[in-house]
Order: sequence, then C-alpha cells, then structure tokens
Amino acid sequence: AGHDSHGIGMIPSYVRSWSQGHLQINHHAKVVKEAGAAVTLDGDRAFGQVAAHEAMALGIEKARQHGIAAVALHNSHHIGRIGYWAEQCAAAGFVSIHFVSVVGIPMVAPFHGRDSRFGTNPFCVVFPRKDNFPLLLDYATSAIAFGKTRVAWHKGVPVPPGCLIDVNGVPTTNP
Repeated sequence: AGHDSHGIGMIPSYVRSWSQGHLQINHHAKVVKEAGAAVTLDGDRAFGQVAAHEAMALGIEKARQHGIAAVALHNSHHIGRIGYWAEQCAAAGFVSIHFVSVVGIPMVAPFHGRDSRFGTNPFCVVFPRKDNFPLLLDYATSAIAFGKTRVAWHKGVPVPPGCLIDVNGVPTTNP
C-alpha cells in the first residue's frame, strides 16, 4: 500500500544522487543544536527516510518530556511522503505540523505565472482523533506532486488540466 510517486519510483533518483555524492550511504542525523524542546539536526546527506526517522523519534521524545517540540532537519535526502511522518506523531497522541523546503531546480510557477520560481515545498498537518483515524492534510504547494507528474510521464498518460505549464508558460496536460 505504498505510493509509487514517493517510494520505489524514486530509486533511479537515489542512485543518481549517490553517484553524484549528494546521498551518503550509512549516514545518520546528528544533533547540532539543542535547547529544551527545540532541536536542530544535520541529516549528513543520509537517506531521508533514515534521517527523518531519527528526527521524528527525537521530536516525539521531546514532546513527551516538554509537552511540545520543534525539530528542524536539514541536509538530508528525499524523505518520502510527509504524511508518513505525521502519522507517527498522531499515533503518539500529538498534533504535528510539517514544513518541507525542497531544494533543487524550481518547478512551481506562482498563480497565473508563466515560469517556475520555487519548489513544491510540501506542507502537512495531522490531528489525532479518539477512536478514529487521524485527520491528515498532506500536500505540495504545487497543483500536483512532482512524483505524480513523473509517474504520469512514465505511464505515458496526461495529468489533469490546470496542473502543468510548458516551457513557454502555456497550460498543458503533457508531463
């Protein structure tokens, strides 16, 4: 029950990043600053899933100790679907808000813009609910997640109207 847009479909990108030195195998997040409920971690170019797991475990531990936590993780690789990490917080009984700053080539045009200016920069928030699934919002600031565009391109299928513009800034459904 995975997400091909954020999981196994990323393997070619991981291999490319590793070969270019942007991804380091067997690296882990390191605490670089800590002040009570706040902590900053350097992901040391580790697999994002490893660094994010370590950051989430520390954040949940801090929230249990202090009633609140603020965790910043930088310099890690792709961490996958943000909602996965938020679900861990909900399972521990915490409301959680996640902001992600995507580095690399800008892919998102401003509303009614004709050229890309920023990354997809996902946002996620989760609210645990008693005797029910948590309320989870997980989305990119683009009309469609980049991974879903990549999947459509590989399948040779169009994306919904209003999601993409071409190199001339003209709306297109062709990934």
